This record gives sequence, C-alpha cells and structure tokens, in this order.
Amino acid sequence: MEFFGGPANCAAMATRRSGLSISELQEQIFQREGFRVSFSRLGASHDALPPYAFAVMAPQGWNVSDWKRVRLAAYVLFFRDVTIYRGDETPIARDMKLGHLRDTYYKAEYGSLDPQPADDAPPENVVSIDSQRAKRTR
Repeated sequence: MEFFGGPANCAAMATRRSGLSISELQEQIFQREGFRVSFSRLGASHDALPPYAFAVMAPQGWNVSDWKRVRLAAYVLFFRDVTIYRGDETPIARDMKLGHLRDTYYKAEYGSLDPQPADDAPPENVVSIDSQRAKRTR
C-alpha cells in the first residue's frame, strides 16, 4: 500500500519521528532551563533534531550569550536564530544573567521579587515582641 507518494516518503516520515520537533525541543529547554525560547529554522524542517542533552539547568551566573554558545552548539546547523523570552513573553533586548532572566518568570507570576507578601502583613504565626512584653509586666 502506498502512503503519500510511496516508500521514499514513508522513510522520510520515519526519520522525522526519530528526532524532536521544534516545539518539543523548546519545551525540553523550558522544563530544564526555566525560560522560553523560539527558533527560526535554517533549512528544511524535516531534519531530525537531537534532544536537549543537559540534565540540569545552566548556572545562574552565566549570561544568555554563554548559554547559547555552550548549550545550543549542537543546533547551530539547524537554526538561523534563537529568541529568548522574559517572563512577560517579550524577547530580551540584550544579554543578561540567567538568574535575572529566570527572576522575570517569578515576577510575571507573583507580581514582585520581594519575599514579603503583597499586603505587607506579617504571617499569622509571627508574634509581636511588644505585645508579649506587655503581657509579662501585668
């Protein structure tokens, strides 16, 4: 039985399935590194992409340019360009530390990088020292 033009096309489809799609690679990078990226293809989209081969996220102190040079080296022949996104879904305008980039995702989710809750009220389990002193002097 021929499938979309014969056995040659079936072989191309089988090759495609052995590698990752761009969206799968982008999701692997997000899950591992904690920030979103998008790629512009250099050639035909049927080339198999290797999986993202890093088990842990890159150090916070690296710059985005360091990360691109080291971690995307295996993809140089596949992509024309990579765009890195901040937590508010805008592309980064210049090189920055990965720690600061990851912080933008926290800020986009919670509104602030401050450790104090937004209403500035102390947690319920915190007791004022002054109120305890007043109880002792009675």
